[in-house]
Amino acid sequence: MSMPDEKRTSQRILIEIPVYLNQEKTMTRDISWSGIYFLTQQNFSEGSELNFCLDLNYALPGKPVKLDCQAEVVRIEPRGTKFGVAARINNFQYLH
Repeated sequence: MSMPDEKRTSQRILIEIPVYLNQEKTMTRDISWSGIYFLTQQNFSEGSELNFCLDLNYALPGKPVKLDCQAEVVRIEPRGTKFGVAARINNFQYLH
C-alpha cells in the first residue's frame, strides 16, 4: 500500500498555543516552522491571506514572547460549528 505524497516541509508538533485572530482567541492543534492548524469560528477561503499572533509566554516565564505571523490558508475543514484552518506561515516577527 502506497502512502500519499507528503507536502509538509517540517515536522508538526501537537501542541496547544494561544492564537489571536483579531478579537477571537483560539488554540493551535499543531504547529511547525512552516505551518499551523487551528479551529476558529471565522470562515476563511483557501488562498486568502491570514494575520494572527501567537502567544508563546509559556516558553519563557516572565519574558513575554509573541509572534506576529502572516500566512496563507491552504485548507479549510468544517468541524461542527467551527472551521479547521490549515495555513502556511510565510513570515513572522517577534513582538516585545
